[in-house]
Amino acid sequence: MGDFEFVLLKPEDVEDEWQEWYEAEHTKYYTRGGRKISVEELRISVQKGLESGDMFTYGIQEQQNKRVIGTVKIGPIDSVHGLADLAVLIGDKQFLGKGLAPLIISKASELAFKKHQVRKLHSGILERNIPSIKAYTRAGWIVEGVLRNHYVNDGLTQDWLIISRFNPALNSKDIPTGHSVPPESFYPNK
Repeated sequence: MGDFEFVLLKPEDVEDEWQEWYEAEHTKYYTRGGRKISVEELRISVQKGLESGDMFTYGIQEQQNKRVIGTVKIGPIDSVHGLADLAVLIGDKQFLGKGLAPLIISKASELAFKKHQVRKLHSGILERNIPSIKAYTRAGWIVEGVLRNHYVNDGLTQDWLIISRFNPALNSKDIPTGHSVPPESFYPNK
């Protein structure tokens, strides 16, 4: 189940069946406010990214059946500062709970570093999204900060964890390697 590759998506590659990914319970934290994304919005985003050349959406293609099980978005890329957002969504429920997320995040980070010459990746995670906190930190990302009571999602005000990973090839050896806030402090039953 861990054999996959990333394929750059074009709008016509986005399948209508993917709509169920964005309506599933496990994706309620994918957007900060819990807004559901439509496949048409995804198609438009993919097209705009290709036109601008600063945002790339990849399908996570599992190799056994050659089907896309989720997406990786790199960008928008700030070429002046070498920064980019990275968002990963494993949409196919069959692939959840298998330990794939840290591997996918790690490989997607390497793709951003090598192919897109990103110096530093960043993202944000809602505090109640424990699986994502664990997956990103297991993939070598660090928690750089927390914006307290920042977003309202699922009717609850939640902290926003700011996470990042530096490209070791483009940064000096003195880059931060430790968490500013321990991710474990957000896990229930500490």
